[in-house]
Amino acid sequence: MTAAEFCDVVVVGTGAGGGILAHKLAKSGLRTISLEHGAMLPEDHFRTTIPPGVTRDFGIDPSTTWPSDPHDSLFVHPLFADGRTGSTARPKGGFRHFQVLAVNGLQNLWNGVSVRFSEEDFRSWPFSYADLAPHYGAVERLIAVCGTKEGLPNLPDGDYLPPKPLRPADRLIVDAVNALKDGHSHAIPNRKAINTKAGTPTSCISTGMCTSGCPVGAVYKFSTRLLPQIADLPNYELRTQAKVVRLLRDGDSRRIAGVEYIDLATGERRHLRAGTVVLAAGAVETPRILFNSADEVDPSGLGNRHERVGAGLQDNPKVVLSTSLLKLWGKRRDYDLGYGDLLILLSQGRLPDGAPFPFIGHAIHSAPDVPHYLTGMRHFPPFLKERLARTMFHSYVTLGLFCQGEATPANRVRPGRSVDAYGVPQVEVDFTIPAASHQMMDAMTVWGRRVLRRASATMIYASRDNSGTGIHYAGTTAISEDPRRGVVDADLKCHDFDNLYVCDGGVIPELPDKHLTLTIMALADRLGGHLVETARQQAVAA
Repeated sequence: MTAAEFCDVVVVGTGAGGGILAHKLAKSGLRTISLEHGAMLPEDHFRTTIPPGVTRDFGIDPSTTWPSDPHDSLFVHPLFADGRTGSTARPKGGFRHFQVLAVNGLQNLWNGVSVRFSEEDFRSWPFSYADLAPHYGAVERLIAVCGTKEGLPNLPDGDYLPPKPLRPADRLIVDAVNALKDGHSHAIPNRKAINTKAGTPTSCISTGMCTSGCPVGAVYKFSTRLLPQIADLPNYELRTQAKVVRLLRDGDSRRIAGVEYIDLATGERRHLRAGTVVLAAGAVETPRILFNSADEVDPSGLGNRHERVGAGLQDNPKVVLSTSLLKLWGKRRDYDLGYGDLLILLSQGRLPDGAPFPFIGHAIHSAPDVPHYLTGMRHFPPFLKERLARTMFHSYVTLGLFCQGEATPANRVRPGRSVDAYGVPQVEVDFTIPAASHQMMDAMTVWGRRVLRRASATMIYASRDNSGTGIHYAGTTAISEDPRRGVVDADLKCHDFDNLYVCDGGVIPELPDKHLTLTIMALADRLGGHLVETARQQAVAA
């Protein structure tokens, strides 16, 4: 084991929170080191010259299996960690935890959706929307979010680049939503962290959906947008293939001395001392690190004196409905394909007891590798499927709708019995779907079918899930002023320690219907300002 080094701040993780935070700290002059489990992907890793799906045979050949699930393609990718390398063993039938162990983390496959939480969404937080609003704006300008100002209270406006123009399928969905005339259903241009400015090296080239990885870096990632600005600074360092094993307490005090990590290139265990430690590793991995840092003072894990670490795991329940729109059959594509999901959908459902709930989603129109709208035609020979595909190819639409999570105490991350490929203990996940989530998914399905039928839907393929495939993990290190109800305070500082912070989805106490990524990044911007100001005050006092 090598001798320990020292830095002002060590940030564990380079995803949504870790990337923004490292950039802000390094720019301030603080000696900052980012630790990332994985490597940097090659610059051309996602590069392609042909948009997905526009091949001659539409992905159909005699070996094509029918029926195929049109929604599985988002969750099958070689970058996703398996049960040997990830936080969990991923038991069959269990909670599906997705990780990408590489620089940028899950943002390598991020869809880019960047929406603000509303004032109502902050009702259980120790601060308000107004406190975070300036940080939302700072991040939107930093990462380049496209969209339009709409004046909707449930989806606050931000600072936007122009979005891509709507396509025929989008206009059909907009008309169908507007025809509902219920006062709370809206279809507006999506808000995504995509560079839509033409003529730049990272301009969007319209290859369709972003979840397979952007070939030109148009979707924000730390490595392409912010890392180049700090990589050569003398006070910043990114260490890849550095798997954090545990935190090291400073004696029996309330301070963390640093971290222990495995250098995966050499197999050595190393110590890194730091004035401040920030865990930004995700709502499942961060609890794992805290559990694995247990010592004599805190045998159940650091930050866990009230058994709150890992408790209240949430993900957004979702329904997905796919169809072929009859009004677009036989149409040629003479429009910009864009980035796949150009629309955000908002509405309100009702539970059986009459209680309203909001939900949000997006309408997807892309060029799929396999035309899944033929999935029910299993008895047709491949050559006939191909003819049907040519008729229907540009008519395929999917609605993905999300509602709020529920902080059920029994849904939690806990220490596991297995170890990963490096001998580090993994965690297990207990997760069941609350009854209210089933009821909300029922209501969203009914709404989605109404919209698609008004837009000339043919056969509708519907599915639903709340087993981790929302990939919006939250709640496991919740923010709360009361240490008995959460793990971190309003500054994201761990209640039990003076220099340990958490900045990932785990701090979100109640997951609303909205995508959480932009909120994590705004929290990182806010935390960065806090740490810089704290360092300044300490320097003055010294």
